[in-house]
Amino acid sequence: MKNLSRTIVSLIVLIIASLTFSQGFFSEEFGGIGGVDIGAKWMDVSELNKMLKKNKLPELSGPAFLAGGGGYALLGKVLYGGEGYGIYMLEKADEYTLKLDVGYGLFDIGYLIYAKQALRIYGIGGVGFGGMKFNISKDPTSKKFDDLLTNYWENSFESGVIPIFKIGAGADYILAPKGSSSTGGLAIGISAGYVFAPFDPIGGWELSDTSVSNVPKFGPTGPYITIKIGGGAFVF
Repeated sequence: MKNLSRTIVSLIVLIIASLTFSQGFFSEEFGGIGGVDIGAKWMDVSELNKMLKKNKLPELSGPAFLAGGGGYALLGKVLYGGEGYGIYMLEKADEYTLKLDVGYGLFDIGYLIYAKQALRIYGIGGVGFGGMKFNISKDPTSKKFDDLLTNYWENSFESGVIPIFKIGAGADYILAPKGSSSTGGLAIGISAGYVFAPFDPIGGWELSDTSVSNVPKFGPTGPYITIKIGGGAFVF
């Protein structure tokens, strides 16, 4: 999953660089912003929770922690960009620990809605791929190595590749003195939207390289909100 995300992000960077080189200097406005994003992500885990409850296991709840980064190049009114995120949920109750990890990378394209000096407001959509890992473990009854070889219980389920889509909006502001035709420096931003993962994982689910059936449908579908800290520059 990590190698997949790295590959996607690398391809996105190459696409952005080529578009910027070939078109940026001929646009009425050009530039870009990049940085680190942190935020919250709500995921669709209702079907998973039903099965967990049925088997007397803790249920996942609350928003997940989201962290990653990305950016975009602005060419006239059109934005081309990319992003990569890791999402993490943890639930611990009684003797059980549940962890859900999601990672994905997206290629984004958007449209500039409003711009004035250092401020940019835009709508954006994205498409890409990701993967999930769901881990259930039970606290060991012993701390001795030889006992743990046979008495420690843990299952780690891994999904195949998941197609990911998103739609959202964002606003970025550059914290720097503004000239008459350009601005650049430290940037902050906020974005919100909705992620869709409507399809089952390609290749299904596996546990220790063995295919697993009857897995409930769950995943990153749901709203998100993030805050960006980074930098950028625009010429207008």
